Amino acid sequence: MPLGGSKVEYELLYNNLKPNRYMSKTTCNVKLYKMRLVSTAPLIFMGPTYSDEWIAPCEAIMNDYNQKVVFEFKHPKDSDKTYERHYDRPAYNGYAELKVGSFSTAGDYARVIINITSANFEPYVVLENYKPAFNRASILADIVTRAFNWVLRGKMLCVKLEPWKPAEGEKIFWMKDCHESYVAAEKASEDDAMKNFGFEQLKKTSFKKQPTGMKTYIKAGLEDKVDCWIRKEIKGMTEPIDMMRPMRAFMEFEMFKKKPPFKVFTAHYHKEGMISLPSYNGYMYLKNNKYKEDMAYDDTKKRIMKDFGLD
Repeated sequence: MPLGGSKVEYELLYNNLKPNRYMSKTTCNVKLYKMRLVSTAPLIFMGPTYSDEWIAPCEAIMNDYNQKVVFEFKHPKDSDKTYERHYDRPAYNGYAELKVGSFSTAGDYARVIINITSANFEPYVVLENYKPAFNRASILADIVTRAFNWVLRGKMLCVKLEPWKPAEGEKIFWMKDCHESYVAAEKASEDDAMKNFGFEQLKKTSFKKQPTGMKTYIKAGLEDKVDCWIRKEIKGMTEPIDMMRPMRAFMEFEMFKKKPPFKVFTAHYHKEGMISLPSYNGYMYLKNNKYKEDMAYDDTKKRIMKDFGLD
């Protein structure tokens, strides 16, 4: 379901069903928010410093789901007014679907989707059916923000939710993305469980291995040159902002057939543990330029243009 429009047959679209005359139409109100992670460490210069340490919010979700350190959903103007939360289905690392509300009546709750590990977008939050439980989406967004920041208070990090509105003519298919993100997170959890029980060999023999090398994502005829260029450029780099400059640039110049998966990039260039999935996706998301006014990035693009005859 793309963001936008007035009334949406939500349940039908969500369950991929075809409507018929016996089905009732269900409508919903939806608001999307980009999820930003900000460092609260003391700064010399004014202004927020955005962080790539998304492991902490991912852990916060799993701690809440497992009842270790739970979120506190409180009204921003009345701390004595608290809300319950119930998970729709199992939470996985960086992905959760839950209901938040008073539950005094059948519909006295809103649905909240937290998607930190999206393969297509930067981390975001979806607020669905927030009325009548909450008068405005901004109130629920504030409640979710405060819940995260309470559990992150010792990490020198805080969460900010910024309204995410599609540009003119743009459609954000968040429902499709959430489904794909959940399936991927579920599979990753199953893979980790298999590894923990020593089933790596069983997994290798049970499934046909698909080509996953970095070069399979580079346009034909440029595989070796692009691969060598990236490898030489990011050798020894440990910071996400540095290692992602050539990846983003080659993406802009359309030298990839499609975006290389996160695990392919980190394994191929030995960058495991140095960059998170949300950070990787953020740098590779072309509609949001994290390198705006970055002179080093401009220099990277100029050198690529020269070496590949694009100038």
